[in-house]
Amino acid sequence: MKKTLLSSSLFTGLLLLPSLSQAEDVDASNTDSAPTEAAWSGDAELGFIQTSGNSDTQSFNGKFSLIRELEPVTTSLNLEALTSEEDGDASKERYIAGLEHDYSLSKRSYVASVLSYEDDRFNGYQYQSSLSVGYGYHAWADENGKLDLVVGPGYRRSALENRNEDGDKVEEEAIGRASLKLLVNIGQGAKFTEQFTVEGGESKIVYKSDMGLESTLVGQLAMKINYQVKHTTDVPDDKKNTDSLVGVTLVYSF
Repeated sequence: MKKTLLSSSLFTGLLLLPSLSQAEDVDASNTDSAPTEAAWSGDAELGFIQTSGNSDTQSFNGKFSLIRELEPVTTSLNLEALTSEEDGDASKERYIAGLEHDYSLSKRSYVASVLSYEDDRFNGYQYQSSLSVGYGYHAWADENGKLDLVVGPGYRRSALENRNEDGDKVEEEAIGRASLKLLVNIGQGAKFTEQFTVEGGESKIVYKSDMGLESTLVGQLAMKINYQVKHTTDVPDDKKNTDSLVGVTLVYSF
C-alpha cells in the first residue's frame, strides 16, 4: 500500500507541473508568445585500451548524452557502457541509462524528475533503478560556469542475483535524493565537471561521483580524463562497497 501511494504521489507531482509553474515569477524571456524552436545538443565519448603479452586485456568505455531545450522544458538522456575482458574472460560489464525532465518555474527554480537504470553484471544485482521528483535550483550560471542543485523524494527498486538474509529477491523502498552538477571553464577550450549524487533509503545509501577534466583538441573534438566513484553502504555478500574507474576518452560535441 505504501509503494502504491508513493508511486501515485510521484506521478501526481508530474501532472501538477504546469499549474505549479504559474505560481512562480517566470523570466520575461519565457513570456514571449512567439513559438520557439527546440535546441538540441549533446556529445559522444569513446575510450578503448588493449594490451597483449603476459596477459591479454581489452577495455571499452562509451558514453552518449543528448539534451533538448524547449522552454520551459529541458530533457536530458544519458547512456553509458563499460566492458572489460582479461584473457578472454569478462571482468567488468556495466550499462547505465538516465533520463531527466526539467520544468522551469522561474529563472532559477525548476522541478526535476529523474529516472535511472543500472545493469552491472559484477555487483550482485540483476539491476538497480530509481525514480525521483525534486526541486531544482540554478545556484550559479555565467560565462565562467554553472552550478545546479536538486533535492527531493523518490522510489528505488533493486533486483538481487541471490536472495538476501530475509529471503527477498527484490528490494523496494522510498528514498531521498540530492544531486549537484558543476561546470567550471578553467581556460580556453578546457573545463572541469563534477556530478555528485546521494540516494538514501532504509536499506542502504548510494554515493556517486563523476569527475571530468576536458580539453579541446581541434574543432568539436576533445580529450577527457574521467574519474568515477560509486560507494554503497550495504552490498551483497562477497562484494566490495566501492567501485572506481579512471578513463581517458575522446569526446565529440554537437
